[in-house]
Amino acid sequence: MKLNPSAFRTMILSALLFVAMAVQARVISGTVKDPTGETIISASVVVKGTTIGTVTDFDGNYSLDVPADAKVLVFSYIGMQTQEVNITGDIINVVLQENSEVLEEVVVTGYGTTKKRDVVTSVASVGADQLKDIPVTSAAEALQGKLSGVSVTTTEGSPDADVKIRVRGGTSLTQSNDPLYIVDGMPVSSISDIAPSDIASMDVLKDAAATAIYGAQGANGVIIITTKDSDTEDDKMTFHVDYSGFVGWKKIAKKYDVMDPEEFALMQYEWAYQKDNSISALRSNFYAYFDKLYNDTKYKDPSEIENTNISTLLEEYKDASRHEFIDWQDRTFGRTGFTSNHSVSVSGGNKNANFTLSYNRIDDKAIMEQSNYTRNNLSGKAKFKPFKNFTVGFTTRYTSTQVLGSGSNAIKDNGTSTESRLRNCVVYTPTTLLSKDDGTDETDETFGSLYDPLTTIRDNYKLKADKKWNIQGYMSYKFAKHFTARVDMGYESRHITTDRYYGPTTYFSRNTGRPGIEGGTAQIEVMDEKRSTLTNHNTLEWKQTFNNNHNVSVLVGEETVIRKGETQTELGFGYKGNYDVEHGEIFNYMGQAAYSEFSNYINPRDNQLSFLARANYDYKGRYYLTATFRADCSTRFAKGHQWGYFPSGAVAWRMSDEEFMQDASSWLSNLKFRLSLGMAGNNNVDLGYLHPDFLSQQMTYLDMGKGTSNVLVVGGSNKIASNPDLKWETTITRDFGIDYGFFNERLIGTIDLYWNTTKDLIILQKMPARYNSQYQNIGSTRNMGMEFSIKGIILDHKSKSLSYNLSVDANISFNKTRVQDLGNMTSLLAQTSCFGSTEYLTTAEFLLEVGQPVGNVYGYVTDGYYTAADFESYEQGVSTPWTLPSDAVTYDQNSFLTNKPVPGSIKFKDLNGDGKINESDKQVLGNTVPTHTGGFNLNFNIGGEKWGKFDLAANFTFAFGNKILNLSKMEYTTITEKTKMRNLISAMSFNNRYSLFSAEGQYMPDAIAPSSFVWGDDYVAFANQLDQMNIDKGANTYSPIMSHFVVTDQDLEDGSFLRLNQLTLGYSLPKVWMEKTKVINNIRVYVQGSNLFCATKYSGLDPEVDTRSSKNPLTPGVDFSAYPKSRGINVGMNIQF
Repeated sequence: MKLNPSAFRTMILSALLFVAMAVQARVISGTVKDPTGETIISASVVVKGTTIGTVTDFDGNYSLDVPADAKVLVFSYIGMQTQEVNITGDIINVVLQENSEVLEEVVVTGYGTTKKRDVVTSVASVGADQLKDIPVTSAAEALQGKLSGVSVTTTEGSPDADVKIRVRGGTSLTQSNDPLYIVDGMPVSSISDIAPSDIASMDVLKDAAATAIYGAQGANGVIIITTKDSDTEDDKMTFHVDYSGFVGWKKIAKKYDVMDPEEFALMQYEWAYQKDNSISALRSNFYAYFDKLYNDTKYKDPSEIENTNISTLLEEYKDASRHEFIDWQDRTFGRTGFTSNHSVSVSGGNKNANFTLSYNRIDDKAIMEQSNYTRNNLSGKAKFKPFKNFTVGFTTRYTSTQVLGSGSNAIKDNGTSTESRLRNCVVYTPTTLLSKDDGTDETDETFGSLYDPLTTIRDNYKLKADKKWNIQGYMSYKFAKHFTARVDMGYESRHITTDRYYGPTTYFSRNTGRPGIEGGTAQIEVMDEKRSTLTNHNTLEWKQTFNNNHNVSVLVGEETVIRKGETQTELGFGYKGNYDVEHGEIFNYMGQAAYSEFSNYINPRDNQLSFLARANYDYKGRYYLTATFRADCSTRFAKGHQWGYFPSGAVAWRMSDEEFMQDASSWLSNLKFRLSLGMAGNNNVDLGYLHPDFLSQQMTYLDMGKGTSNVLVVGGSNKIASNPDLKWETTITRDFGIDYGFFNERLIGTIDLYWNTTKDLIILQKMPARYNSQYQNIGSTRNMGMEFSIKGIILDHKSKSLSYNLSVDANISFNKTRVQDLGNMTSLLAQTSCFGSTEYLTTAEFLLEVGQPVGNVYGYVTDGYYTAADFESYEQGVSTPWTLPSDAVTYDQNSFLTNKPVPGSIKFKDLNGDGKINESDKQVLGNTVPTHTGGFNLNFNIGGEKWGKFDLAANFTFAFGNKILNLSKMEYTTITEKTKMRNLISAMSFNNRYSLFSAEGQYMPDAIAPSSFVWGDDYVAFANQLDQMNIDKGANTYSPIMSHFVVTDQDLEDGSFLRLNQLTLGYSLPKVWMEKTKVINNIRVYVQGSNLFCATKYSGLDPEVDTRSSKNPLTPGVDFSAYPKSRGINVGMNIQF
């Protein structure tokens, strides 16, 4: 038979195709298990060197089509060691081994460490993996939004702004709620000067079972920082060099929209006209400032004095070529800030000796003129093992910080509220005026009390230098197999010098009160402050395991703390002439002062002796029991009350390890229940209330500065009465927690419920006579809350050609603080002291009541504003032209409004129905403490050895449920006799406010009135016309004209926010490139944006603000002249050698 060639070719091709398909197609299947034999869900199975892969199913099985030339499969799972297995058959079963690094992750607790899996108390941690790729300038910043129950608030935007850290809301009412800071085992005064690049981990102890071991200051939580070292178990000597650094630029994030010159002139005319519309008064109160014609003729014969028509004058101020709008916010805070942050570390060693040296420098040119910030950190850490079981370690840190500029709010210094930087540049006149008053009394402020904002900055020169040494050392010896003795010694020395210059425009210079010194001459203050703390603690620990199941440890110890302090202050008055203030020249001429004073204050004794003990027991890592006890003796209290005793205990049960839970082990990797009860103390009372302080002072009121005398005073002031019966504040905490983990810790989290009560609150109580006040133990508080945290690894794949990981973590905390008892009182009033008493009808803005939370704002409720329809008649040419109906509410003699209400005046609700508006009509308007706070973080990376790795990190923070007392807004929307000629924000612009004037400045009631006295039906038509005029222009708020400032519900705003705190995008160069250099291990470049957006309804500059609680803890959440926050971008690099 003859074969058809075409058919033959088809058969051959088909056969070859079949063979090729048979060769290429291969299916590999199998099961992935853990060491206990349980199958693993979602384990990754990938053909090495390719992107071909799959994941195991719910039963741990997989099936994968692999190419013919495939030789190796890569198996990986979170928490397990990655395995590479040669392809030797079609069935491959794998047992993944546990990753010991993950299982052995530890957290630092009091005087020791604990495996994270075995923590019995409420502890939250931030590890090095969460810190290494995010550039921050402070340790506190590294905590923002990352831990449940830990609130981090940057009070304002200056480079050295106070950062308020609160653990579970704090416990005290009027004393410090700052947590205790521990760095490498030793207490420190602050963590603001710890270089973030030096931090290996941060652990926060939240409940008393964890904090009681620290006793005296553990009531407000404990933040423990462990710095990096090069600890290794290798015999071979290693050596590493790391560099990380970034430079950044920043601009003010938000400014107030203020009135332009035309709006400003019209507003000032309205105020002057309604105050007194006689021509002489108008000329004095308005035209003297705005009208050149009047100023050119005002000294002529009265019949020849002229002034420009108001409509013509407003047109003139509308012309920018004649009256330029001066943006004082831009001139003060508008410059581009520049930040550079560079860190270098060198480390090396082997298992017998290792060291780490690091240097960090930060230079920050702030957005405010004439302000800068510089910080240098130098640290060294070494550990030696001269012979078996004996270890010696040393740590030293030197920090030098220099801050130029008086910052955001001079009221925190010796300046006053009239010199607040933001306040000045918002309310200062938006254009050049022709003349101004020359007021000198802050409590009787006139336009002259405010000066050119740039001059104000120059006249408030401040240079602060803070040098700090920390030296720590320890010796540890393990003997008899189970015992470890350790001796720690630490010394902290801090030297702070502050040079202050008060120029002629400052309140302090204009009101010296010193004999023979003219007001308005310059003054200087030089302060030299020295503090030191010596700490020693000695511990002995016994650890032993019985029958491989029973783990027991006992720790006993003793601690001694000795604190000393001394402050020298020198004041110089009466400087005249020109000095180079910007470079501090004037401080070289202290001897040229016309008058001087000197004081030397030595802090009273502040020592503490403590004894501590802790016992831990666990059975098979399933049942846990821990108990601690600490006894503290503090010289801050009198004999009989010096000792405080703080016991605590905790139990835990890991239910997931029970036999009856084995069926769930394939998806439930951890389920642990925790219960704790404990007590902690607080001795944060001002020094000197008990013991006389030694004050060597020039007694100006006795010898007029010509001699010196030594005086014993009480607490630096003879107005604070001693109280030998004062004792510790004591906090009892109760905590129930759940730790959970699913799918071999691919999804982990914690849930905590807590209930804290604090008794014997230390409160400075007013005294009826002789003394101003006395510290007393009064009342108690209750603090309850819930905390939730969760972290999930959504994607995770590792291979040389392609690796990627996506993880998300989030936390949220709910906290409620209630006052349970105030002794013999039912309430307390708290004030911010932002305004002088003569201009402020609010004696206190906050009300503290039994059964109510801290942070309740107390004030008046508004009811819109008066319109013409609310009145029944109008009469021209009289002092009170508007008449209200006889049944309308009246005001107390100290009226809130100018004279009596007029159309446009703010209206108050008569809450008690007595027909009068007075103190009895005040009520709680809202609360300034958030109901819940938290944050969430997104981390993603993708890359391969040949093409590098990209990483993305986003950090969000939020707060909800709180109000902000916006005292800045209150001031910027009010004009009084004492604040005339100050600008207002545009919320009070002509189109927004109810006004009795036209846009051309005409007083409309007189223009449209049918007669000099209007009433009855004529008045109704007259009133409708005035009201319609305001409706047509879109008026939606009251007139700002008042006689005093007064706190109302209009000043309380929603402070909830969601902020994108940081967004970082990085790229690491390919690993194969680094291998070729044989020197560099990794190079990463990145770009980061900070404060990129903030979603909020708050009308102020930023909702994360707290400017007054440092002066009075009972006044949280106040916005008053806060330094504006900035929005920035950083570009940086990390290099590892």
